[in-house]
Amino acid sequence: MINFIKGSIALCRLDKPIGIYLIFWPALAAAVISTDVISNLDVLAIILIGSILVRSIGCVINDIFDKDIDNKVERTKSRPLASGQLTTLEGWIIFSILAICILALLIQTNLQTVIVSSIFGCMIILYPLMKRFFLGPQLFLGITFNPIFIVHAITESITLGSFIFFFAIFCWVVAYDTYYGLCDIEDDKKLGINSTPLWWKARTQNLIFGFQFLFVVSLYFVGNFYAFSSYWIFALMVISLFFVYQSHLAKNNEYLSAFKNNNLVGMILCLFLLFEIYFIQ
Repeated sequence: MINFIKGSIALCRLDKPIGIYLIFWPALAAAVISTDVISNLDVLAIILIGSILVRSIGCVINDIFDKDIDNKVERTKSRPLASGQLTTLEGWIIFSILAICILALLIQTNLQTVIVSSIFGCMIILYPLMKRFFLGPQLFLGITFNPIFIVHAITESITLGSFIFFFAIFCWVVAYDTYYGLCDIEDDKKLGINSTPLWWKARTQNLIFGFQFLFVVSLYFVGNFYAFSSYWIFALMVISLFFVYQSHLAKNNEYLSAFKNNNLVGMILCLFLLFEIYFIQ
């Protein structure tokens, strides 16, 4: 039982929470824009628990599909399914438990949220297969692990601003996950796994910058839509400086550090939004 619990924690990557943060920050940002999160702590709780569950179930289904690939890659060969610490059946049991927990959470929301979440849930299951059949799986990830529509469905506030914000987060996810993809580029080549770095080749850093630029520009239009103050421009300048720093890390082949630095980008985004909503407007 202890081995199963330890394996479950590792399988869900609960010991490596960066993925949870990268879902939680944009989800929190979407909530701050669309509702009073201080008064609606139930929404905040759903977002926090949902971020943990969604990231966990995404890791589990990914490892179930990729166990025969992961055991050939140095960075992933110690994962529970690839190493044999857990069986595939145990992986499916954990997946089922997480799915039931997500369903229980969705029941606390509304029909619109259930419908939107079901669509994204199907995409989460399909995502691991994209690496085999689609040149740019990071583009699919940018849609799949993008919480804007789900949060705005919870708060019943889907507007044009939601679409702009969704596109902004899409661009951000593509950029940071391309840095993550650069960590495994040699293994991906050998195994025939697709990724944006392999697709874009020498243009990779320029295209990362392009998606980061679109992220910042889209956030500017989000600010326009919601009538933010001029402080929002300062926020975008700060975020841009983080991207410059990430580019510096990438030049030194510190791709994982560049990827993890996006946790601070998400945190800064939320802090400036909280400041804008609660102290300026």
